[in-house]
Amino acid sequence: MREDRLHRVWVRIAGWCAVVVLAAAACTSTSPDDGRSGTPRSPAAITVAPKDAAEGVSPIEPVEVRAKNATLDAVSVTNPEGKQVAGSLSADKARWTSTEPLGYGREYTVTATARGKDKKTVKKTATFTTVRPAQTVFPSFFPPPSITTVGVGQPIAVIFDKPPADRAATERALKVTATPATEGGWYWWDDRTLHWRPKEYWKPGTKVTVDAKIYGVNLGDGMYGETDRTLSYTIGPAKIATVDDRTHQMTVTIDGQTVQTFPVSMGRPGSVNVNGKTISFVTPSGTYVAQEKYEVKQMTSASYGLPNDDALGYDSQIPLAVRISNSGIFVHAAPWSVRDQGVRNVSHGCLNLSPEAGRWFYDNFSYGDVVTISNTGTALAPTDGFGDWNIPWDEWVKGSALR
Repeated sequence: MREDRLHRVWVRIAGWCAVVVLAAAACTSTSPDDGRSGTPRSPAAITVAPKDAAEGVSPIEPVEVRAKNATLDAVSVTNPEGKQVAGSLSADKARWTSTEPLGYGREYTVTATARGKDKKTVKKTATFTTVRPAQTVFPSFFPPPSITTVGVGQPIAVIFDKPPADRAATERALKVTATPATEGGWYWWDDRTLHWRPKEYWKPGTKVTVDAKIYGVNLGDGMYGETDRTLSYTIGPAKIATVDDRTHQMTVTIDGQTVQTFPVSMGRPGSVNVNGKTISFVTPSGTYVAQEKYEVKQMTSASYGLPNDDALGYDSQIPLAVRISNSGIFVHAAPWSVRDQGVRNVSHGCLNLSPEAGRWFYDNFSYGDVVTISNTGTALAPTDGFGDWNIPWDEWVKGSALR
């Protein structure tokens, strides 16, 4: 009986011990990657984007090299000439990213090494080729970058050397930043030209930056932007010359204050017919924007179809000429018509001022300053020069490809 009881006690003790051993085993189990169980860690690896042998890669797509279960020791991205692409390594040395654009139609070689947690080194090599454009498109600006201050009426013009096939993609690559913020929009002037203007005249003192970030951008039909360009300028004082044909007077205001009043003579009444073409001399009414100016400008009537030797023809050097339209309308000094200024219109369409008034206007008006003309009986074509302000705002916004 005693031996039987002892046997049962020993069996019970053995069971308790088994439970304790199992519990201890559960509490001290190791994961496959902790290095203590003898199971190998996850292997180190390097990945590259774009993928190896990729073709048609965008030159503005960042090259990215990543290390998995490792840290990067060295990364090299080189073009066929061996020039290395600049890049940045993350703080944890797990990611390298290129920081400059690539070239068009070039093959790049990526070489990377990394050290795993097991101290072993891994290496990766890959190649890829960037897109080769069928054509590249170059953007120019008006006013040109050499002009740093413009008037309150100055629209921004971006002119491409070829018509971009995808207008929406082109427009998305353009950005206007104004301080203070200014409402405005793009308008396709023709198949190569966009204009951006504010809803209202610029506020004097506004800082404006135009970014044409078109490099690497697919502009449609295999066309890509040739280069990025930036334009910056400041809006000067609000200079506005208002001309009323009923009074033959020009009133000039600067920042809302009247500073000058000049007698003026504009385009004479009537027209002539030359080889079936009707040529009118009447100066159109509308809002003009000064575009350029000349101390002396050679002007000829033959430029708009009227022979120089016609009774009304001319080929002359005109002093102090400020262009306000593409069709050849200038504000200029005209000593030959001083007696008519303030009385009647005798010009071929230009605005005649006295030599003294012409000098003042020439010295004070420049890119983006405004001239408005009223009551002449004919209207300025919106596409004549910077006739942007003659297009109502609700129509202007429809001229965007992103409307």
